[in-house]
Amino acid sequence: MCGRYSLTNPSRLARAFPQLRYGEFSEIGLPRYNIAPSQIVLGARDGGRDAIEALRWGLHGRINVRAESLTARRGPLGRRCVVFADGFYEWRAGTPVRFTLRSEEPFALAGVWEAAGDEPPACAIVTCPPNELVRPVHDRMPAIVPPDALPLWLSADEVPADVARAILVPFAGAAMQAQPVSKRLNNARYDAPDVLRDDDPVQQSLGLGP
Repeated sequence: MCGRYSLTNPSRLARAFPQLRYGEFSEIGLPRYNIAPSQIVLGARDGGRDAIEALRWGLHGRINVRAESLTARRGPLGRRCVVFADGFYEWRAGTPVRFTLRSEEPFALAGVWEAAGDEPPACAIVTCPPNELVRPVHDRMPAIVPPDALPLWLSADEVPADVARAILVPFAGAAMQAQPVSKRLNNARYDAPDVLRDDDPVQQSLGLGP
């Protein structure tokens, strides 16, 4: 699953996703080091909107939806979105591990969304089987939309299930890195830079590095 993630350097979004329009998002309190369910997040929706906007993480009580379930239904997928992150966390034996791109650039997590009246649209993050880097820590990981697939994922066009299956696959482990972080992350209300500090050096025991 994906239960926490980060967006620590939002200024990089414009460089990573130049095709999208940006507004002012001071209400989200960026940068964020410990983004948790039910909170306001930064994302973009399909339909050719081409705009980064506020979404709320949580859809009918669910924070994640499995890619296998999403693509098993007949016909095109429903409403699609992405949620922007520069790291996501998974736990093993109570120890949080942060996964990022080796470039440390932000990336787009696949999601689905629904309107929520006058509130920001509700969203859930799509998960898929883990790659070889995540597998020692968890049996699921968020599906990262490859940059070349982002225009289709956010377009107004329908996305058939077979096309979605090709997108919602584990991101290449060789392009990612992992680092244990502070157990302060376990408190969903704690959101400060020191959550990124390795205060419990277990990387070697997790098989994540030398």
